[in-house]
Amino acid sequence: MLAKTELRQVLLLLPVGVMGLIAAGSAGAQTSSSCAETDLPNPVVELIRAKFPGWRPRQFSDLGPDDRQLWVKAHANQCPGTAVGHFESPDRLSYAVLLIPQADPIGGYKLLVFSRNTTGEGYLGKLVDHWDDKAYSGVVISRVPPGHYSDYEHSRIAVTTKLDSVVLEWIEKGATLYYWLAGRYKTVRVSG
Repeated sequence: MLAKTELRQVLLLLPVGVMGLIAAGSAGAQTSSSCAETDLPNPVVELIRAKFPGWRPRQFSDLGPDDRQLWVKAHANQCPGTAVGHFESPDRLSYAVLLIPQADPIGGYKLLVFSRNTTGEGYLGKLVDHWDDKAYSGVVISRVPPGHYSDYEHSRIAVTTKLDSVVLEWIEKGATLYYWLAGRYKTVRVSG
């Protein structure tokens, strides 16, 4: 049986534990394994499952604790494995997806962009980048708006984009901008 002092300590700690569970629950909404799928049209999800078995979009839960904090601070409730924007056309949305191996979340990655066929039926996926060796767990993607972007080492190398672009970031290590120009994706290293 608990002594009065022990009971008092348990009762004092109970609200702290309940608040911790509430906070974990709200963080769990962000870390849901389907966060990427909610951002993607069903045909894109099915295409990923069919063409890339054994791969899945990067999830919030794949990030280390420090990287999670930095991601939430910069991107609130966005998923670190998907980005939605006008990457290839001003009148059609495209879907960027950062795939990682299901069995080994740091076993490399594939960056793909899915866009509607020119007929409007179905989607085509383009492999934009990939890494086949072990990768840092803090690799994420996000959308950036049209604008002026410079190479971080060579300020004279710069681009002005007219469409949204995808940034592949190695949190606190570097970032590369992928932008659509003349029918293909080009890159600029925007931080190192």
